[in-house]
Amino acid sequence: MSDLTVQRVFEASEELIEDAVQLTVDAMAGDAAMYAFCGGDMSIHPHLARAMVIEGIRWGELWTAMEGDELVGYMTWFPPHTELAIPKEERAAVNAPFLNRLSEEGKAYTKNAMGPEFTSFVARCIGDTGKHDGWWLRVAMVRPGKQGQGVARKLFEPVRRKIAERGEHIALSTTSHRNVAIYKRLGFGLRGFRMMPCQWGDWALYVFYQKP
Repeated sequence: MSDLTVQRVFEASEELIEDAVQLTVDAMAGDAAMYAFCGGDMSIHPHLARAMVIEGIRWGELWTAMEGDELVGYMTWFPPHTELAIPKEERAAVNAPFLNRLSEEGKAYTKNAMGPEFTSFVARCIGDTGKHDGWWLRVAMVRPGKQGQGVARKLFEPVRRKIAERGEHIALSTTSHRNVAIYKRLGFGLRGFRMMPCQWGDWALYVFYQKP
């Protein structure tokens, strides 16, 4: 994909946000984790996807891969210590359209099971402060029809170079077995894997780490 343009976006248009939301919905179709996060109701998945995109834009870094006018992939990153500094009220407002539609059972799963279990497992894999002391790859999405064409690598490389110059590490999690081979090719080491129990179907969680 020689005509692919990769760049950091500082001010995202509403059109770009909606394109990223739809790309996320398409790329995560059939993902067991998304089904769990949505409390078994995939009709609210676009609202979760939108919150994920906006969080990355507002408090992190958004990098896009464009083929002409088409968004073919994007990544959002949280730089070191960024996520802990997000005001709780502002984050709640971003997530409100999703949470207001999430069932009570879904909210209980997030609060009492998924949230604490995710946090503790990541800490066991990369240390108590590993998620926040380095760069956390929050979201990485490639349009289904463009997967397997090197888009993820082209999105990743400019950020990786910047992080390497600063001597900082990178960490991430993924819920897709297909992504395991991709992240290993990008130089990540798999630090942990477990199945996350859920009443709507168990889902896989992988944690990766890359040294400076």
